[in-house]
Formats: sequence, structure tokens, C-alpha cells
Amino acid sequence: MAADRKQEILDAALRGFAEKGLAGTTVEEVRRRSGASVGSIYHHFGDKEGIAAALYVAALEDYQRGFQELLAEGSDPEPTVESLVRYHLRWVAADRDRALFLLSGAPPRAGEGIAAVNRDALRRTSRWLARHVRAGRLRDVPFDLFYSVLIGPAQEFSRYWLKGRMRTSIGTAERELGEAAWRALAP
Repeated sequence: MAADRKQEILDAALRGFAEKGLAGTTVEEVRRRSGASVGSIYHHFGDKEGIAAALYVAALEDYQRGFQELLAEGSDPEPTVESLVRYHLRWVAADRDRALFLLSGAPPRAGEGIAAVNRDALRRTSRWLARHVRAGRLRDVPFDLFYSVLIGPAQEFSRYWLKGRMRTSIGTAERELGEAAWRALAP
């Protein structure tokens, strides 16, 4: 029951943040939308910033889980690189509110949670990249640039697409940006 209540609070907060932003959404509004008591909100999250941090970390965990599943399956880097770009764009399109929230930047108190989520993901990604670079199947780019080269253009497209500023479809972006990422990372 407590897990359900926590999720109801997170879902209500996300709706508020999507409509009014973090600054424009109050704890009272989250309480009203979720049906939770103020005491329950404070018990689970402490305050609005705690809700935002928990929501950000949960969205990042979900995104990273799918990303890491593709890496684990990816023995051939070319289709893997293209599928990672497709995954990113499809994840954004499937859950616009969480994507907008993630792309808006991490809330101040999310740092520890982000570090915990990313620690394993970065380790696994680094090993995948190093294995394929050693085999001559990927270009040797510094690890701290890998995500920017891989996802950077798709990330930028996503920001504009979510704001309704792109005419290009997600499908076209998947194809074009996936191919571009591969050309940038190919040996």
C-alpha cells in the first residue's frame, strides 16, 4: 500500500510539473491531485524538492534500464548504436512528461540518487565501448564524449520536439540520427 501511495504522489507531482513546472507546483496541489495527506507526502519525500528528486531518479532508472538492456544484447556495434538512438527517441515519445522533466535538468537534491543509478550504467557502458574499440569495431572516442556523440543530436532533437518546434517525425529522426551516430562512431 505504501508503494502505491508513493507512486500516486509521484504521478500527481509529474502531472503538476508538466503543466506548471517545478516552481509553479505546490505540495498542496500534489496532495489534491494524489489524494494523499500532507503528512503522507512529507513522510515519503520530505518536501517538494524530495518529490522532484525521487521522480527524477525513478525516470532516470527507467531510461537507463532500457538503455542497458540494449547494450547487453549488442554484440554488433552498428545496429546497437542505431538501436540506442531509436530507444532514446521512442522513450521520449512514449512518456513526454517524464522526458520533459528529465531534460529540464536535475533537481538539486537528486545528486546522490543520480550517482547511484549512473554508477553501474557507466561501468557497463564503458566496458561495452572498450571491448568494441579494442576489437576495432568502434572509433576510439574519449568515454566522457561517447554519450554526447551517441545521443547528443537525438537529445537536442528531443528538446525541440517535446516543445512542438519540430516538423520532422520521430520515425525520420530515428533513422537519420541513428545513421549519423553510427557514422560518428564507426571505425
